[in-house]
Amino acid sequence: MVTSKVIIDTDPGLGEPGSDIDDGLAIALAVRAPELEVLGLTIVNGNVTLATGVHVARNLADRLGVPDLPVLAGADVPLTRDMPPVRALFDAVPGHAAARPAGDLRGPSSDLHAVDWMIEQAERFPGEITVIAIGPMTNLALAIRRSPAFARNVREFVLMAGSATTYAQNITVVGDFNAYVDPEALDIVVRSGARVRMVGLDQTSKVILTRDDADRMLASADPFSQWAGECTHAWIDYLARAFPKREEHTYGCFLHDPLVVAAHLDPRVCEWDAAHVEVELVSELARGLVVADRGLALKTPEAPNATVATDTDVDAFRRLFLSRIDPTPTPTPDQGD
Repeated sequence: MVTSKVIIDTDPGLGEPGSDIDDGLAIALAVRAPELEVLGLTIVNGNVTLATGVHVARNLADRLGVPDLPVLAGADVPLTRDMPPVRALFDAVPGHAAARPAGDLRGPSSDLHAVDWMIEQAERFPGEITVIAIGPMTNLALAIRRSPAFARNVREFVLMAGSATTYAQNITVVGDFNAYVDPEALDIVVRSGARVRMVGLDQTSKVILTRDDADRMLASADPFSQWAGECTHAWIDYLARAFPKREEHTYGCFLHDPLVVAAHLDPRVCEWDAAHVEVELVSELARGLVVADRGLALKTPEAPNATVATDTDVDAFRRLFLSRIDPTPTPTPDQGD
């Protein structure tokens, strides 16, 4: 089987109370996909602090049976934005408890900065590596700034950002979290000349992990699946308390980041369209707004600089995701039962 080399740039919180679980489940999907060769995890400040993200990633690698998977620490702040106001948005959510791992934090697997490591890997395998970015794009922007060849050496950037067909309705009405935290970084990526594919909140909000799915994972013979089921129930419980008016959170949670990995594994999971993507950097009210002009409104649109997801085959995604997260065969009744 021909494998695709990937680096996952991420801000994982799976396993820490008060943190979204989707980054960790996306990492699990990638590690368990025989079609992918995960070269390493580069960690960025985002949903959790950089130190927490590194700690979580090291523990995830152990649980997934790949303890030697490189985990590199990257940017601990956005390019220009102050993080305290962003953290305050989380603290304002009723019942939110910021992830603070108990005990000593595990450090990265190497002292090499994630940005330098990514540049080295892209130089070692020019045209072969896809960077799947499911956190703020700070590490990617720093790599592009530091090495003019980086954007050319990477085969493709696959980003969890924006919303191509409607407003994001996420951290703000118009901005998804990854774009809102570091819009300057995302702007650098889409202007880099690299091949960019973008999966936005309009698509990732279509895919939901339910309590029934969590029960199925709990019943698995696979230890990671069992643990993931426990974490899923805990996260849904938190969402139900924090967002009582969001009906979907009474029974499920969104699988934002796993859809991005799945879209790389099998691009047929999504429908795609070429677009010229720009990021709003000036207006604080619209900061992080990602506009994907697909030539629908302008008679002479600017040249496309990205390919954006415009629809999703939810059933195909669920089959792919659940079959990899729980690789154990489903028990069948005995013939005599």
